[in-house]
Amino acid sequence: MSSVVSEIDTPRVKIMRYLKDAEEIPKIGPGVSIHFTGIGGIGMSALARICLDRGARVTGADNRENDQTRGLAAHGAVIRLGEHPELVEGAHLLVYSSAVSEEHSERIRARQFHIPSVRRGTLLARLTQGQKLLGVAGTHGKTTTTSMLAMALRAAGLDPTILVGGYLHAIEGNACAGADPYCVVETDESDGSFLELSPYLALVTNVEDDHLEFYGDIPSLQQAFVDYISRVENSSRRILCGDCRHLYALARRSFGQDFVTYGFSETCDVRGIEIHLEPGGSSCKVLRYGKPVGSLHIQLPGIHMLANAIGAFTAGLALGFPPDLLSTGLAQFRGTKRRFEILGKWRGATIIDDYGHHPTEIQATLRALGQYTEGRRVAVFQPHRYSRTDQLFDEFAQSFGGVDLLVISEIYAAGEEPRPGISSRQLMTRIQGVGRILYAPTLEDVEKVLESNIRPGDSVLFLGAGDINKVAYGLVARGE
Repeated sequence: MSSVVSEIDTPRVKIMRYLKDAEEIPKIGPGVSIHFTGIGGIGMSALARICLDRGARVTGADNRENDQTRGLAAHGAVIRLGEHPELVEGAHLLVYSSAVSEEHSERIRARQFHIPSVRRGTLLARLTQGQKLLGVAGTHGKTTTTSMLAMALRAAGLDPTILVGGYLHAIEGNACAGADPYCVVETDESDGSFLELSPYLALVTNVEDDHLEFYGDIPSLQQAFVDYISRVENSSRRILCGDCRHLYALARRSFGQDFVTYGFSETCDVRGIEIHLEPGGSSCKVLRYGKPVGSLHIQLPGIHMLANAIGAFTAGLALGFPPDLLSTGLAQFRGTKRRFEILGKWRGATIIDDYGHHPTEIQATLRALGQYTEGRRVAVFQPHRYSRTDQLFDEFAQSFGGVDLLVISEIYAAGEEPRPGISSRQLMTRIQGVGRILYAPTLEDVEKVLESNIRPGDSVLFLGAGDINKVAYGLVARGE
């Protein structure tokens, strides 16, 4: 991966160009028609839902049907599978995801008809103008922390607008328009789109070397987070995880002491102590600047989940909400889809689905699995993207220690071209500390391997951001 990015293509220059595009976006409401290219994506579908809630007419197209497209259709969106440039012709605005090229037929048609086109991050910036945007960023934990913060604010009596990168059971989807000025948003660093926002509060969970296919090098990625945090003028609303040494060091260099830290370290401003990790959840007492301020109990295993809860709790305190109400909201939170989601049973084994696709996420989730189960720990891993597997090859190889059985499928390309020498078979040769490793390149192979090796009492954790969870859902549906 080259570490040099030409000046014209730096993230900062790109963002300035996107912000200029935002000037062409009409006010979203009744009488406005918006077309979404790639509407089934988790971020795109959330924006489409908010537009629907505000009375706009929404059309969209995607390559395949999923839960997001079905949910939007049920709320009045017109959605077609494949490419449908004819849907663009009556729109006032076209919105596209970062994965959609300029040569996509719908984007071409928009140019032919002089219809403004913006990417999803630009529309998000427009939708949240005039609101108190509470943005949650970071390499890991964004979806859970955003959802926790939303639930905490609801328990405090608010009705915030919510946009989250996952299915939140409490709102039966990934977005809803609220009546209060607060807007709780999972902000996305993967394509720099979080730099288009003007957060009232910024909560950052961690910073690690990911998405370098966009940033080019680690300093550019880190600078993007600094730029994001600096957009919050009030230092008491810069909420950063003090347990992440990369983030803490970056913040100290950039902001001195002008931020608030949370976590478990003794140096954290808001700190969890007396930690209890049980199969049914986790709990701790919380100190704020050394003084007791409350306690937390969440229904999810894993100390990383408890850290996310402390982050949401800290944000709520910074906004002035009562600690007991925040704790109540966090205690009621039952998780989101694909974040240590227990799907059910198959042949006496527990089937769990998780979106984890970065070494740090995988290690944290496997620790949670150890807290949850007394039986055999089985992991089914589908690497995501050749670029990520290449970049973090050694880290992936060290992420599965203690697993009794590891099943690895082939890399989910996510549109990328294969890289020489980068494959799941190559990764298998470097993994250590695992009881047994089996290679199952396709989803069908994964199912066959599990049928031959799973026994009652096992906990089977599916890991990956691709389509590996199709196997998990299929097994639970059979319920054998």
